Amino acid sequence: MKANNDAISKALTEVWEWKEEVYLDIKDKSFNEKREYFREGLEEAIKITGGKLKKNDDGSYSII
Repeated sequence: MKANNDAISKALTEVWEWKEEVYLDIKDKSFNEKREYFREGLEEAIKITGGKLKKNDDGSYSII
């Protein structure tokens, strides 16, 4: 199956825009402010997906 280059390009463009927005949001924040920023994002993602947070064996977390 051949990938649609237009769709990939649009998707990548969106990801790059989100990445830039996050960078601009956190670039002048302290470490603790950055942790809070990402914690709030995690909580929002859990609410949106209706999932639960699971701690993995390596100490990371997954939304299930």
